[in-house]
Amino acid sequence: MYVHRIEFRCSAEQLLGRTAEFADELLGALQQNGLVCEAECSPVYLEGGSYVAIVLAPEQMSFAPELHSERVTKILGEGAALGITVTFTAVAEDSSCAQTCACHSPSGYVLFTNFLSVAPPVRCLDCFLPVPLYRFPVRPAGDFHDVICWQSDYRSCDRLQMNCTVLEKATTRQMSDVGSTLSKVGRENCSVLESLSGKPFYYYLYRANGRSVKSEMARCCPSCGQPWYLETALHSLFHYKCDQCRLLSNFAWNLSP
Repeated sequence: MYVHRIEFRCSAEQLLGRTAEFADELLGALQQNGLVCEAECSPVYLEGGSYVAIVLAPEQMSFAPELHSERVTKILGEGAALGITVTFTAVAEDSSCAQTCACHSPSGYVLFTNFLSVAPPVRCLDCFLPVPLYRFPVRPAGDFHDVICWQSDYRSCDRLQMNCTVLEKATTRQMSDVGSTLSKVGRENCSVLESLSGKPFYYYLYRANGRSVKSEMARCCPSCGQPWYLETALHSLFHYKCDQCRLLSNFAWNLSP
């Protein structure tokens, strides 16, 4: 993950207000394109007649023109027509975030995030590092709005269940029940991304509590009812894997060694 500086410079002082609106519009489009992580949390400030945004992006080259969606390209063109110049500058690698996947051809992917992560919500099944969304073929809508909305919802649920005060049971159910709204939306995203990428796309089902080690080892896939326990956990996290239903899960946290 990399810290980038985006400068919005306008040709006339009277356009300063319009430049601020343009910056918000472009940052939103960049996030939907998968180029910016959490644009709504990115600071934007005025510096010497220009607006500057400090953003977090998956890679050093995330803002290369060939990675821009049609919407991003359109907005940049509209800004240029108004006399607004946009400059992207890579500042430094973020030391607190994981690097992105460098696998040439991953065997598959998993939709995964948590309340601490600001990285893209797709992980490589081989190295388990985040995969920038813009590496995938363009979705029918032209961006990754559905995936990013799911990520926001999942992180909200995870934060509430971790805080253990408000809606803990309800949010845990959303994350762990294969039939919950959160899971259904997530699996729909996996299905679309699998059809676009041609690679298996798994969905992670959170598992909080189990009754006993014996019953936990014997539990079957909640979708098809078939055995799915792995003798050796995948990435030391996934103890269950169903290739038919494209589901992954962990051994109940209350029973983990």
